[in-house]
Amino acid sequence: MAKTKENEIVETPSNELSTAVTGIEIDIDDIEIPRINICQKMSESDAPVGSVLYDKTYVLAAPNTPLKATPVVAQKGWRENIPFDEEDIPRIAWTKEQSAEIAAGSDWEMTEFAELTLLIRQPEEGADPDAFQLPIGDHNYALGKINVGKNAYRSTYKRLATNAALTGQPIHEKIWNFTSEELSKGKYTWYNPTLTATKEAVDESVAGFVSNFLQHNA
Repeated sequence: MAKTKENEIVETPSNELSTAVTGIEIDIDDIEIPRINICQKMSESDAPVGSVLYDKTYVLAAPNTPLKATPVVAQKGWRENIPFDEEDIPRIAWTKEQSAEIAAGSDWEMTEFAELTLLIRQPEEGADPDAFQLPIGDHNYALGKINVGKNAYRSTYKRLATNAALTGQPIHEKIWNFTSEELSKGKYTWYNPTLTATKEAVDESVAGFVSNFLQHNA
């Protein structure tokens, strides 16, 4: 429950995104969701290589250590596959039509990627507790976004899409294991984010939070 500046009482469920909070005027567009990154050997971070890093500050998990995650949003896009040593900034499309338009005038092929929003449950041990600042039901959570392409796109977004197509269930109805897994190809080794479905359904409090989040971000 909260009071507006006119002293009108506003009922706000604990799992809803509130824009009526004392002392600040909130627009839904001002809500910034922290990034999730997988630390690589070339990453500019002091975090261990292969660890899951949240908001460039908090280590959520060591490599090959699964986190319980609820996928909230999975948005597919296309971007120019420009090598890292080129100065050009890849152009991005959010529809096939836009992708085709860019491809028609580009020297680079368009590749698929996805922007995933994940609600990650605080594990019992091994993670920085300060990262999990969302109390929902019986657990604390961290809400974050991760950008995935190439191998990471296949091991996350495509798994979500395949599961949803075959089961007919929304992606946020079950809990997934989110893991930073070590991959090797020839002389190269790196860590790749993966999502693996579990049989565990989300509880009512998480379902309510996700429902309200999607409603506010439609």
